[in-house]
Amino acid sequence: MARREDIHFQQTKAFGDLQAAIGHQPFYFAVKRNQVIVAAMLVTLAKVRFGYLAEAHGNPYYSKTATDNTLLISGAKATLKKQGVLKLIVHSNQMIEQYDDNWEKVAVFNQELDAFYGQLGFSKASLSDFEKGFNFNYSKDLTGFENFAKLEKSYKKNGLQTIKKARKQGIKIYEATYDELADFKKVVDEAGERRQFSTRDLAYYQAVYQAFGDQVKFVLAKINFKTEYEANQLALNDVYQEIEQAKAQNKKKSIDTLNQRVSRLDKFNVELKRLATTYGDRDVILAAAQFFIMPNEVIYMFSGMYDDFREFSAPFLIQDYMLNYAYNHQINQYQFMGVNAPDNPDQGVLKFKQNFKGYIWQSSGNYELVVKPMLNKMTKILKLIIKR
Repeated sequence: MARREDIHFQQTKAFGDLQAAIGHQPFYFAVKRNQVIVAAMLVTLAKVRFGYLAEAHGNPYYSKTATDNTLLISGAKATLKKQGVLKLIVHSNQMIEQYDDNWEKVAVFNQELDAFYGQLGFSKASLSDFEKGFNFNYSKDLTGFENFAKLEKSYKKNGLQTIKKARKQGIKIYEATYDELADFKKVVDEAGERRQFSTRDLAYYQAVYQAFGDQVKFVLAKINFKTEYEANQLALNDVYQEIEQAKAQNKKKSIDTLNQRVSRLDKFNVELKRLATTYGDRDVILAAAQFFIMPNEVIYMFSGMYDDFREFSAPFLIQDYMLNYAYNHQINQYQFMGVNAPDNPDQGVLKFKQNFKGYIWQSSGNYELVVKPMLNKMTKILKLIIKR
């Protein structure tokens, strides 16, 4: 399955291994014709009251032949029923609408999904609060660029300027080792507490690392403030020498420009000196992010940035690093993941992602197949009684 170019990362053996590691039971269903898989689906079981909930995350691999899909679902339903499953939910992840950066609709896709799932016995299901945060997404198409420099020029002007400025600050981008996952978690936890979103425990990140191997990257942005302070001081001294030369040659325009550089470097020097005094001669993590790597796309997942280091713009460098990786590995899509809906007043995440000039799209919703109707109905009634 993972060899298919259009496979979703949540429909891979690696994702099944991850689910098993965090206590969910994976089941793999497939329909074969002439020893070739024509339809397949990874389902995971989680314990709920009076039974189990079965979930298929991402977009299962369906056949173009309707009978293959019917066989896949009926076979899965029969097996899941024996496992005590109340219902199966498919968390579909297909693009149904595309928008430009001004939220103007430009295209629609997969409008037949409701009918498709309806024929298989599914009905529309509601999104969880967590899923509502990923109902709208942001992506960038990486095809059609002659080289990565041309791709970078497609970024918004402010985004590219921020990246160029950040590169001058001595920030280095690293791919975290297994032993550095605790450091990754600290960054994400700090951001989660500040922005009020839930985060994962260390065991989860470790399980992801072990399950996905080279298909996942935990990326860190680091800086040595002492080294950067010394470098900035040397740069400041060089500018002072240029000013003296410009004065000797009576180049007033050059002097004005150089004085502006002095002002910027001087201000930055004060901040670097303070940070160097606090952190000493060691690498300090500024920001971090996790990415899944698939043949057809790079998926940006969890991330964080220490608020004290906001002015260094390290998240821009991390994204640029991974966009470079995707381009050089001929991966056509870069998936920035969730943004808030247009009626949400907080559009900060979207504005950050728009620096890289992509497009907004809406994901298809959930579809539900009741496996044990009577028990599922009883569970709903008991929930209502308990709430009273």
